Amino acid sequence: MYPSHEAVTRPQSPSTVDTSPALQHRGAITVDSVCAGLKISRDTYDLLMDSYFTNMTSFSLFRPGSIEPKFALMHHQAEAETLVAAMFSFSARHCRDDAVDQATDCPNPSYFSHVALSQLDECVERYGDMRPPFWLLQAGILVTFYQLTLSVRSRSWKKLGDCIRYSYDLNLHIVDANHEPSSNTDRSNIDVQHWVLLEERRRAWWAVWEMDVFASTIRRLPTAIDQSLNLTLLPVPDSCWFNNIYQESCFLVEDCSLRWKALSESGNQSSKSWFIVMNSLMRNTQRIVYPAGSAIKSLSERDAETTHSELDIMANCLYCTAASLPASLLYQGQTLDFRPRSSSVSLDVNPRQEHADKYSIHLMTQLCRFMIYHHKICARAPWLSSAKGATSDQTPETAAQSNSEWSNYMSASDEIVLVVRNSSRDHYKYVNPFLANTLWFAAAAQCACKVFGPPSFNKRLTSSNLDLLKLTIDRFVSFWNGTENLNRKLARIEVGLKNLMANADGNGNGNGNGNGGGNGNGNGNPGQQPPVNIFSSPSQRQKQPLTTTTTTTTTTNNPNDSSSSGTHLSPNQNPSDATATVPHNNNFSMHGSSDPLLLGGMHHPWGDPGFGGVPDLSDFTQPFAMASGGFFSGDPMDVSPFGLEELLMNSMMQHM
Repeated sequence: MYPSHEAVTRPQSPSTVDTSPALQHRGAITVDSVCAGLKISRDTYDLLMDSYFTNMTSFSLFRPGSIEPKFALMHHQAEAETLVAAMFSFSARHCRDDAVDQATDCPNPSYFSHVALSQLDECVERYGDMRPPFWLLQAGILVTFYQLTLSVRSRSWKKLGDCIRYSYDLNLHIVDANHEPSSNTDRSNIDVQHWVLLEERRRAWWAVWEMDVFASTIRRLPTAIDQSLNLTLLPVPDSCWFNNIYQESCFLVEDCSLRWKALSESGNQSSKSWFIVMNSLMRNTQRIVYPAGSAIKSLSERDAETTHSELDIMANCLYCTAASLPASLLYQGQTLDFRPRSSSVSLDVNPRQEHADKYSIHLMTQLCRFMIYHHKICARAPWLSSAKGATSDQTPETAAQSNSEWSNYMSASDEIVLVVRNSSRDHYKYVNPFLANTLWFAAAAQCACKVFGPPSFNKRLTSSNLDLLKLTIDRFVSFWNGTENLNRKLARIEVGLKNLMANADGNGNGNGNGNGGGNGNGNGNPGQQPPVNIFSSPSQRQKQPLTTTTTTTTTTNNPNDSSSSGTHLSPNQNPSDATATVPHNNNFSMHGSSDPLLLGGMHHPWGDPGFGGVPDLSDFTQPFAMASGGFFSGDPMDVSPFGLEELLMNSMMQHM
């Protein structure tokens, strides 16, 4: 219906897309010239390049030894510097951690990120309306990955959007639009070298897809990639790609119940492909639990039956997918030592990569289980039963079902505790930092069990598991310089759960509120009350009117953050890499108080039917969600991962 602006709509061959028309510049770009541009020595370059291929397990974007040959195809020196700086923004983190004595002039990761980010925009701008070359997209993927490890706020969110549009511009979504599966007997006509080049593009596309799913899941927003137009085959095993061995693959089928079948039938045993399938199931489950970005709708009685059926379907899909995993990808309680391979230029599979793959697939499997059973656990929360006038006595059938759901819910968390406990003490350095949010959900499950789980669960063991997960989360955040205080959010959840339980039991633990004194049962004489606060004592909430106020928050930027400002960094600057803006709330308290609900210093009227305020709709940088006539607007990263606090707020609203 709409004419294309391009004369050619089919993907161009990689041999033509990546060929530079500036033939006179070929051969002028060398490793030494790149080192001079980045102000590093050749020894540092070699160390960081080896570190990248040894430690990068999140995405396999390049074949070992393939970077320098790209220099001969590049248009400008800045393009080589951009690609190398983007790679080193990752590997410098490991260099400074493990080999400071070997490379005293190794800059910190934020220096390389700053160089890559600033030069990337300049390089892309040079092409105007022409398609920039593929290697600049690869640089953009690594720059975006660096920013997403810090937070999923506006800067990284927008950069991810650039990567997605860039990928569409290069037709990476239809790399295999004309693909026809081949049998073992008719593979003699396959151009393996062409297939190898296309595989590099497939991996770039799926890396962008994975970041899109991660960021959209955390922010509970729609993905930017249209799954209905995704005609790029899932990646094959590294061993096949590295050694020029053709391997058949399949597409990511839209029907979630057919994905595991298609991948199994293709014979593709790629760990990344199975992880992508598992990740897609998690995303589908989240859209059921949080339709249109809201957990509130999914808990309404009108939609409860449909939601329950859909979750049962997802549980079946998850079971079939997990049961179909190749034996080499299963985690079965073994020790994961994350040892590196003997040589970074070897084409053999990296043992560190194998262990990271098992770790990631296992955690993603458990996260899917969380998504399914967390919703059911919340629907059976004691404070909801109290609000509906239900008795505390359960029928044997109801009690058995509740215990079964709790068993599945806690089993997922316990499985995560097991794999963490059986991994090397520094494994957090060698796995995808996005997984810290999955650990958070496992810790939240332990919190829930600790507060209102069935008596049959060992609460001492639950507390011990919680300590292990908190410690691991802190190590993730410390090494990757993530700015999200996940453990503070965890403590906030625990306080909210305890107060909801106290409210359901009819026992307050507060001191009253207002001008009069309270006795712990909410009998104080009310004075001028602030809005309802789930984190204050139940007695305080019972006396609070449904009104709202506003407060002001202050955010500060790290002056050493090169990615947050235009300040130039020297290569040997102090290696403080906490580079994203951190919301700070001086009023936050872990105890019952009369303060309104504080999430990042703002009063959030979630679940407050009396809230009549409207957010500033002219500020499209602030997300907002409607709940019974009320709006929430604020920092999307100051709520807990996967919307757990929204479920709690809805529980509070139903109880009132």
